Amino acid sequence: MQVESTQIILVDDHQLLRKGLIKILNANGFTNIIEAANGEELLEILKNTRPDIILLDLHMPKMNGFQSMKRIKEVNSQSKVLVLSMLDDHISIIQMIKLGVDGYLLKDSEPNELIQAIEIVLNGNNYNSELVNEQLSFGVLTHDHFIDRNTLSERELEFLTYASSDLTYKQIAEKMFVSVRTVDGYRDSIYQKFNIKTRIGLVIFALKNKLINYFEI
Repeated sequence: MQVESTQIILVDDHQLLRKGLIKILNANGFTNIIEAANGEELLEILKNTRPDIILLDLHMPKMNGFQSMKRIKEVNSQSKVLVLSMLDDHISIIQMIKLGVDGYLLKDSEPNELIQAIEIVLNGNNYNSELVNEQLSFGVLTHDHFIDRNTLSERELEFLTYASSDLTYKQIAEKMFVSVRTVDGYRDSIYQKFNIKTRIGLVIFALKNKLINYFEI
């Protein structure tokens, strides 16, 4: 990897934070950096530029990181995307995993971890911060083999689709026209069958076994 020639687009609506990140990047040899304040500016840049990596914030005006990620893969599937966010909740992580990000790093991470994450992602691997990894590993399916869809009932598959969105369990129950207790039963049944412990693990399980699509919700 040629650090000097690596092109980075830094997308964040806070100018002071962008300048601080640029100093860190410059100090580590990354000097080819383009700035954008939101997703709309990013998409304009992508019309004429194919960066090696996009550093993407989630909370931004005009077009946030979630909306931006959907469009990035439509117009430019080659560039790597590393999320830089303060959001460490499971819903945000789930949504970005479904949208195909290459890494998820919290903004309070050390500068050396940012550089490490960029290098790992540029080399074709995924990178998640320690906290994100803890959440993921706690709930990820331990089996290496894939699960046949027939292992689950149609209602369990329907529940999986809704559970992989940002809906609460109460909202899922309303969508499925059942009680919250019934939804809890679907969840607990899948947890028990496949040794899953968290909702994030549920989504990883569903994606890994192609039980839902990345853009199904």
